[in-house]
Amino acid sequence: MNEAKAGCVLRLFGAPDAAVGAAVGQFPPQWNAAAQWKSRGAETLVALSAQSAAGLKKAVGALRETFSADLYGAGETTLAEAVVAALEGHDRLLICSDAAAGTLLEARLETVPGAEKVFDFGALSYAHPKAGAQIEKRARARLPKGTTDPVRLALMRAQAARRVVGADLAAGCAEREQDCVLILSSKKGCWLRTVQRTDKPALWLLDMIRRAACGLPQAEGTGFLPARKAEKTAQPEAAPAPKKPRRARRVLVVLLVLAALAALAAAGAWVYTGGNFYALPQRLHSLWADGVPHAGASFL
Repeated sequence: MNEAKAGCVLRLFGAPDAAVGAAVGQFPPQWNAAAQWKSRGAETLVALSAQSAAGLKKAVGALRETFSADLYGAGETTLAEAVVAALEGHDRLLICSDAAAGTLLEARLETVPGAEKVFDFGALSYAHPKAGAQIEKRARARLPKGTTDPVRLALMRAQAARRVVGADLAAGCAEREQDCVLILSSKKGCWLRTVQRTDKPALWLLDMIRRAACGLPQAEGTGFLPARKAEKTAQPEAAPAPKKPRRARRVLVVLLVLAALAALAAAGAWVYTGGNFYALPQRLHSLWADGVPHAGASFL
C-alpha cells in the first residue's frame, strides 16, 4: 500500500526568489519531493509536497539549512507572531523611539497574544510624557543645533530611547517623501534599511527585529553601524586647523636661532667687559693688537 502524500508550507522573508528556485532544484530525485513558491514583496511562501513523510522531512531540512535566517515560520504563522515568539524566547524588550515606528508596529502586534510582555506600545517610550521629552532632549543634545536631517534625528532618538527606557531594542523610522529609513538600535549598534513606502516597511521592520532578537544575520541590503560609529554620526565634524606654510616655519626657526646666538653673545660680552659694554671696543682692539707680531719678532 502506498503512503499518503505529505506536505507543508514554509514562510520566508528576505530570501531572493532566484535563491529559492536554486535550492528547490537541488532536491535529489529519491526524495520524491516537489515545491511551489510564490513571493509577495519580500515574503515568500513555499508549498512542499512529497510521496512520503521521510522525503518531506528531508526537503524541509534542506530549506531550513539554506534559509536559516530567512525562515520565520510554517503553516499559518505570521511574521508578527514570529517576532513576539523571538522576543519572548530570547527575553528581549522592544520599544519604539518615535511615532512613525509606533504606527508601523503597533497595528501589527496589538492582536498577537503575549505582545504586551515584550513590547511597550509606546507607553514607556515616545508616548510617555516624561520619557518622550527626555528622549527628544537627549537626541537633540547630541546633534548640531538646528539639525533637520530626519535620518540623523531618528538615529539619535533610537539610541536615546533605548538608554532612557533600558530596553534591549529600540525601533525608529525616518520618513521621507518617497521612502523611509528603518532603524533598529541595540547595545552593539544600529541597523538601518531604506525601504520604499510601497514595499511594506512594517514587515521589513518586523523582520529586522526578529533577526536581531534571535541573533541572526540581517537580510541583504540592511546596513549596520557599530555603537561607536553611530555615536560619531551625531557629532559635527570639526574643521581642520589651517596649516602654516612651511617657509614661514623655517623663517621663524632661523629668527629664533639668531636671537639665541645674540643673547649668548651679549652674555659673553658682559662677562668679558665686567659689565661695561663701552669698554668692549678697546678690549677687542687690545686683543687684536696683542696677537699681531712686532717688528724683529721671530716665530717659534
